[in-house]
Amino acid sequence: MPNIRSYPFLLLLLVTLSSQNCGTYLLANILLPSNENNGLESLAESIVGAMNVGLIHYWPLDGDANDRVGTLHLTAFGTVGPVLTFDHNNLPNGAYFYDGIDSWHDSGLGGEPILSGISSFTLSAWVKGKFKPSPGIIMGAGDGLGFQLADNSSCLQIRAYSTNGGTGVVSNLSPCRGYQDDVWYNVTLTWDLPNSRANLYIGNDLVDSRVYNPNRVPWTSGFPITLGYGTLGGGSQVVTIDEVRVYDRIVPPILFGF
Repeated sequence: MPNIRSYPFLLLLLVTLSSQNCGTYLLANILLPSNENNGLESLAESIVGAMNVGLIHYWPLDGDANDRVGTLHLTAFGTVGPVLTFDHNNLPNGAYFYDGIDSWHDSGLGGEPILSGISSFTLSAWVKGKFKPSPGIIMGAGDGLGFQLADNSSCLQIRAYSTNGGTGVVSNLSPCRGYQDDVWYNVTLTWDLPNSRANLYIGNDLVDSRVYNPNRVPWTSGFPITLGYGTLGGGSQVVTIDEVRVYDRIVPPILFGF
C-alpha cells in the first residue's frame, strides 16, 4: 500500500493551497486514492494549524491588503499606488508591487504593541526587489523598524534593523550569499525576548543571530506598519511583497516556505 511519504509534491501543493483558503478535504479527494485521503488531510491540517498558533496579523495580499486574522487593515497611498501582480507562487493578483517612488501601504493610526519588546515575536514576508547602495525601507513600523535590500560595494545583503527611541540599535545583516535582484526571498525576523536574541532567516537558513543588551528592546511601539516604504531612513525602494505575517511567539521559518 502506498504511504503518504510517497507524495511529497502533493503534500507541498496541499499545504500551499490550504494556506490560500482552499479546502484540504476536497483537494485530498481529487489528488489521492481514497485510502490515502485521511492521513494526508490530517497531516496537512496539523501543519496549517501550527502556522496559525500565535498568528496576530496576516496580510496575504491576494487582491487586497486586509488583515485576515486581526483588524489592522492596510490603506493604499501614492499617486499610482501599490499594484497587484504575480505572487511568489506565480499566481496572478496575489502580491503587491511598490514602485519605490510613490506607492505604499500604511496601517494608519494603528500600530502593533507586540513590536515594543513586551513579547517574543516573529515577522515574516516574501519579498522580491531591487538592491540599492543607499537602501530604502521595503517594510517597517515607523521610526522603529525597517527591512532593507542593500547593495554594499556589490555585495547584496538583506537587513532587518530597529531603534528604540533613537538609541539601542538592533541590526541583523545577512552575509554575501549571491542574492539577486528580482528574485523571491522569504525573510523572517524572530525576537527571543527572554534571551535578548534576534535571528534573521532567509528561507530556512539562519543567516545572522545576535544577542543584544536587554535594554535594547526592539523598537518603539505605536507606529503604523508600512509596506513599500518606511520612515526609518532611506525612504523606499522597488519591491514586491507577499504573505506578511506577525506572530506573538517564535515560529520556525520552515512553515513559511509554502
